[in-house]
Amino acid sequence: MSTRATIAVRRVDQTYDAVYLHFDGYPQYTGEQLMKHHQSPEAAEALIAGGDVRCLETDGTVDRFADGKPAETQSNHDELLRFARRCGANYIYVFDGRSWNCTKL
Repeated sequence: MSTRATIAVRRVDQTYDAVYLHFDGYPQYTGEQLMKHHQSPEAAEALIAGGDVRCLETDGTVDRFADGKPAETQSNHDELLRFARRCGANYIYVFDGRSWNCTKL
């Protein structure tokens, strides 16, 4: 069974670009990988820009689905929550321009 998550970047206008993460979405793994390898604004943007994620590897690489969807823009926080629930996410990770924040659903 997978621990799914949503990974998102919050924009200045309070919209979110979000992708689905399929495996190992719990904070002790994905949270650690995001902080370790995707902490800069450039790294967070690159992670989201690549579309849906199968899993984050311990060396910082991103394993993506061959047929994954691109990032989807959510117009506000409520839309982000709906996106995450549609994905079956257990956690939402949001990069706010400085750091990652995790919310358990």
